[in-house]
Amino acid sequence: MSSSSLKTTAKLTLKSLLLANLWGFVIPVLLGVIASLAGVGLLGLSGWFISAAGLATALGVNLSFNYLTPGAIVRGLAIFRTAGRYGEQVAAHNHLLGLLRTLRLWVWDQRVAKDSANLHEQSRGDLLQRLVSDLDQIIRWPLVVFLPWLYALLSYAAVAVLAYVISPFLLWPLVIAAICHIVLIPYACGRFASHSVHVAQSLGVHRRSRFISVFSALITLTIRGHWKDYAERLNQLDERQRRMEIITQNAVSLGRLLSYLVTIALLFSSVYLVSYYSALTKSWTLVDGVHGTWLVGLILSLLAVNELVLPLVQSFVAQGQSQVGLRRLNQLHQSEQACSQTLLTDKNKIDSMMFKQFRGFHEPSGMGNHVIDLEIKVGEVVWIRGASGSGKSTLLAAIAGDCLSTGAALINGEEQSIYNNSDYQAALSYLPQSPYIFQQSVGANLRLGNPNATDDEMIAALKAVALEDWLKGLPNGLDTLLSAQGRNLSGGQRKRLVLARLLLRKSPVLLLDEPFDGLDKTTIDVICQSLQNDYKPEILVLVSHIESGLGKGSKIIEMV
Repeated sequence: MSSSSLKTTAKLTLKSLLLANLWGFVIPVLLGVIASLAGVGLLGLSGWFISAAGLATALGVNLSFNYLTPGAIVRGLAIFRTAGRYGEQVAAHNHLLGLLRTLRLWVWDQRVAKDSANLHEQSRGDLLQRLVSDLDQIIRWPLVVFLPWLYALLSYAAVAVLAYVISPFLLWPLVIAAICHIVLIPYACGRFASHSVHVAQSLGVHRRSRFISVFSALITLTIRGHWKDYAERLNQLDERQRRMEIITQNAVSLGRLLSYLVTIALLFSSVYLVSYYSALTKSWTLVDGVHGTWLVGLILSLLAVNELVLPLVQSFVAQGQSQVGLRRLNQLHQSEQACSQTLLTDKNKIDSMMFKQFRGFHEPSGMGNHVIDLEIKVGEVVWIRGASGSGKSTLLAAIAGDCLSTGAALINGEEQSIYNNSDYQAALSYLPQSPYIFQQSVGANLRLGNPNATDDEMIAALKAVALEDWLKGLPNGLDTLLSAQGRNLSGGQRKRLVLARLLLRKSPVLLLDEPFDGLDKTTIDVICQSLQNDYKPEILVLVSHIESGLGKGSKIIEMV
């Protein structure tokens, strides 16, 4: 499976991730196998070499003993181990960076294809933070889960060859130890603590989002006297997450202890099977045909294998975290639904808009405005007013086709499905309460409204929203780069910059949600003059709690 097939697949699985760039994964696997086997061979051969050299000295044949060949092999294995380990890390991280890029493109594809009624949910900070956390956990799966199992299995296979050469009887304890190390102990630890891993991972994300929300709600919580209650809930989350982490760490510690016990039992059983107690010498003696130097090499090789199997105990933690991340990322996917829409005969012209028994609402809360009848004609300015929470913004979003709605919408006298209707939405411009600024230049942000806009037209649009002086103060004028989401702009500047972008579109219908919030009277007057003269739309629908020049002679809709 290639990376392109991963981007088009509907559901992510660990198998699809492993096969997303198979050839790019083969190189770090081969290097890791070389490094692991070289490490086991290095320790085993070093033990044999030292024992053999000592035995040769004791027997007085040290002058004829071949030191060069095994010494060169030891040196070569050391080079292979070091070079293989570094090469594996470089190649593996290069593979993971490519996998991360593919995963991000997959996430983007799912978000783009998602129902536009839920787009506001996808821009929340806690969701974006969660996506980053999930991606970080998922890309660790090949390194932390898959590769350690592969290295441990191959190392046991290599040591089994040495054990068979020494004595075939040694294969039985070796097979039993391999099953315990590679299968039984990791499985038992996972069964014991998998639930706590999943809960801790979910609680971690939830706890971070709750903690971050404290800063935006701190003043309100303090004034209303609910700070202690909120702090208590945070403490409860902390305590629950701590309990889950303790369970997980206890499982890891127990697994490591069991792995050490299995290794110790393997060492004792191996020595026992190739030796016997001599009543004559009253000591343990190796059976005929078994050389002590080879046995020392085997014991040290088993100790090297023990270091390779220890990470398997913690692999269930990464496995659980990856599964949680996969499950949450797959929640982004939404099947495409057919939506029959009656298209405008002329998408650039709307003469009348009539809404009967119309109600906008958000998913999944279902909250929205009360049912309303509303008629809007060319040349009219409609001012929607009402108390906070009456559904003014939801109604405007539904009229813009960005929000789900019930009732009938008649455009130019014909009933249409306006929700997510691209032709209908192309005939209007909509300014939400929280407009988006892209991390591009001022000019690039403005040209999103009109790609062919000249510098003079963009400057005129900024002047129309009282941003001319702000533009003059920028170091590079229209080429000045803005930060992500316009963080280096005030709320009023962000909204006016997006309004200037909409004015460049010159759409016949203009929908504005609280365009004057946070602005002084002079700035409001400048914007009103622009909307009543040079940038006057054919239909203007305004949601605002602030009196302005646009309200004079407008059709007022009171929301309850």
